[in-house]
Amino acid sequence: MSRKGKLRVALGSLLTLVLIVTCAAVYQSGSKSTPNEKEFVKENEEDSVDQAIRTEEREEEEETQDANTSSVEGEKEVETEVQEDTSDSEGTQEADTEASDAAGNTVQDAAAEQQDTQETVNTEAAMAPDMNFTESSLMEWPVNGQVIIDYNMEHTVYFPTLNVYKLNPAIVISSEAGAPVAAVANGKIVSIVENEETGTTVTVDMGNGYQAVYGQLKDVPFAAEQYVTAGSVLGYVNEPTKYYSKEGANLYFALQKDGSPLDPLQYLP
Repeated sequence: MSRKGKLRVALGSLLTLVLIVTCAAVYQSGSKSTPNEKEFVKENEEDSVDQAIRTEEREEEEETQDANTSSVEGEKEVETEVQEDTSDSEGTQEADTEASDAAGNTVQDAAAEQQDTQETVNTEAAMAPDMNFTESSLMEWPVNGQVIIDYNMEHTVYFPTLNVYKLNPAIVISSEAGAPVAAVANGKIVSIVENEETGTTVTVDMGNGYQAVYGQLKDVPFAAEQYVTAGSVLGYVNEPTKYYSKEGANLYFALQKDGSPLDPLQYLP
């Protein structure tokens, strides 16, 4: 081989060696850089994992806090409900107490009213005069005066103002306006009414079915259901109604037994 050929072979071998060395160096450098990248990736992964763990732990803590908060709120709601139940129970107890008090007051009021009624009855019984008018009883004259129209239920009698003859269930006693009218016997006032013919008319129960009727009155000081004794002033003679204008001031007086008319003169002295 010539010298030039040898030189070329040597140069080729040198270039080849340099190339090999360069490739080896490049390979080693790439090998070193790759682990660094892997380590960076690994560190990133570890950081992501740590961050995920921390995030999960934070979420768990928040859930725990929420659970605790819900539990506290639930306990508060339970306490509120218990307080409301207690309030309702107290309200019910107060209502029951008020109802009991009201019932007690009602009972007491009823008892007091019954007692008052009984006392009234006892007072009335104590004040009530003896009402025992009978067929043999005599009455007092209700006014001083003359009988100007007689009682008659069998034959008609004359009424001057009306100018008629008719039956008369009472007697008409002449008097003066304003003269006092006395109760003819003990009794209890049944009614005080206004009558067109006899004016203010008072009916008194004397017992045993006997009643006395007084007409042409005014200024009656009593009321129905009140008791009167013989001689008590029942009122005063009024001006006559238009049915007795010619007769003048008078007292219309009737006597009844169980609703049937009797002749008053038979029971007057």
